[in-house]
Amino acid sequence: MTALSEELARISEQGVSAVLATIVEAVGNDRVEAGAKCLVVDGKVKANTVGDARVLQAIVRDSEAILSGEKSKLVALDLANDGKLQIFFEVMLEPPKLIVVGAGHIAVPLVQIAKILDFYVTVIDDRLLYANRERFPAADEVLVGDMAQMLKEMTLTPSCYIVLITRGHKYDEPCLREILHSKAKYIGMIGSRRRIKACFQRFRDQEKIAEEVIERVYAPIGLDIATETPPEIALSILAEVIKVRRGGKAASLSGH
Repeated sequence: MTALSEELARISEQGVSAVLATIVEAVGNDRVEAGAKCLVVDGKVKANTVGDARVLQAIVRDSEAILSGEKSKLVALDLANDGKLQIFFEVMLEPPKLIVVGAGHIAVPLVQIAKILDFYVTVIDDRLLYANRERFPAADEVLVGDMAQMLKEMTLTPSCYIVLITRGHKYDEPCLREILHSKAKYIGMIGSRRRIKACFQRFRDQEKIAEEVIERVYAPIGLDIATETPPEIALSILAEVIKVRRGGKAASLSGH
C-alpha cells in the first residue's frame, strides 16, 4: 500500500477532515504530471506525488479556504514561471460536530433536532442532574465537569459548531474565553443584548481581545424568527448553524 493510500485509509477510519488535491492539467511545468496528488490534513501535507515545492505550497495555501467552504472545486492556478495548472480539490469532511454547552431546557430539543440533521452531538454541563443519559438519550457524548476546562481540553476543528446556553453569564464568559481563538466554524452564545454587550466590552477593555475575534460570536444566538418556547429557540439556533455551515443569507439576531 502506498503512503497516500495508507493516509487516506487512516483519515477515513478516524473521521478526519482533509483535502485531496489532484493535478488535472499542467502546462509549462515539466516537473508536475497530470494525475499527481497531494493530501492535506490540518494545513500540512501528509502524502503527495507532486514533487514541486511551489506547487505544493500553492495547494496547501488554497486547501484551508476550500475546506472551510466544505465544497470540492476545480481551481486554475497561474504560477508564473512554474506554469499554469488545473487542480481539483476534493473535500473530505469529518462529521459536523455540535457541542452544546449547558444542559438546560433548551438543550433537550436542540439535541433532538441536531441528531435529525446528522450532527455528532456532545453535551457538557457541570451538573449530573442535568447532564445524563436519561435527559439526552440521543446525544453521542454527555460529559460532566467544569465546562470551561472541558472546552479548553477539546480539539476544536472547522467541523465544530459550539452553542453556549449555560445557566448564566457567570458560566458563559469563561467558556467563551476558551474557544474564541479556536478553529470552530460557529460560536453562538445565548443572552440579552445588554449582558452580551457588557461581556464583549470586558473582553475589549480587560483582555485586549481584537474586535475581529469578538465579531466571530453570534450573540444573541439564533435566527430572527420571533421565538418564544424552548423548542422554537432550539430550532432558531440550529437554523443559524446551518446558515453558517452552508453560507445562507437569513437574518441573525446578532446582526451577522
